[in-house]
Amino acid sequence: MDIEKNAEKVLIVTGANRGIGFETAKELAKTKSTLILACRNMIEGEKAKRTIMKSSGNKQIRVLPLDLGSFSSIRAFVTKVSEFFSRIDVLVNNAGTFVMDKSKTEDNLEMTMGVNYFGTFLLTNLLLPLLEKSADGRIINVISDAYKRGKLDIDNIEKKKTNGFKAYANSKLALAIFTLTLSNKLEGKNVFVNAVSPGHVDSGIWNFNKWYAPLIRFFSKRNMIDVVKGAEPIVYLALSENVKSKTGRYFKREKEEKIMFSNVEDQKILWDKSLKIVGLN
Repeated sequence: MDIEKNAEKVLIVTGANRGIGFETAKELAKTKSTLILACRNMIEGEKAKRTIMKSSGNKQIRVLPLDLGSFSSIRAFVTKVSEFFSRIDVLVNNAGTFVMDKSKTEDNLEMTMGVNYFGTFLLTNLLLPLLEKSADGRIINVISDAYKRGKLDIDNIEKKKTNGFKAYANSKLALAIFTLTLSNKLEGKNVFVNAVSPGHVDSGIWNFNKWYAPLIRFFSKRNMIDVVKGAEPIVYLALSENVKSKTGRYFKREKEEKIMFSNVEDQKILWDKSLKIVGLN
């Protein structure tokens, strides 16, 4: 049998080649568990792998291609993971995007919602059979306090584009609702799902091409923390015994809160529509 199928722990970090994802992966590698770096850019992914292996001494690191803006890429990723591993213990849904201009994913979805929400929704659901084989499966959805300013038009959620900041907040609200809904669906199983805001992090996600972008970055940087500090609450949720069995919660860094959304009917509508859009029964 492939030695990786007997790994003590298997962890996946999406968007692991840069920013918060890279720092999260670097810290998780210190546990000597098997680590999967899920990266859209394989050249940068391999570079991140070499750096992490050198700093951690962990040789059990694998890079696999994953583009959350492509359902076919997501399915190919899950197929490859299933070939190598019999279970997954931790899934860190870190990868995301921020775009100001109107653009579409490969599957004709609005880019921000398509990548940040629908891609994560499909990936997580496809990996659930492997996560359910863990004694302590953990799903960590990296969102933002901006989710509290989000507003979903569920009838047009996959198409509507307002502006970059509103689209980003809306996608994080969808992820927060997903966290709450999935935690209820997983009740009684050893898989726990939580959302986390790492804070206002200087991750490079705001480097969009608009004339006013430098002004926003200039004033924002005053209150930003670096990516090393930004990774801390994610690593905490992935490894700490203090959060074992906690589920359906929102962590503003290490401060635990209830997710500010309780409309059960809208949860069901969003879930059912999302299944249809990503092609799941």
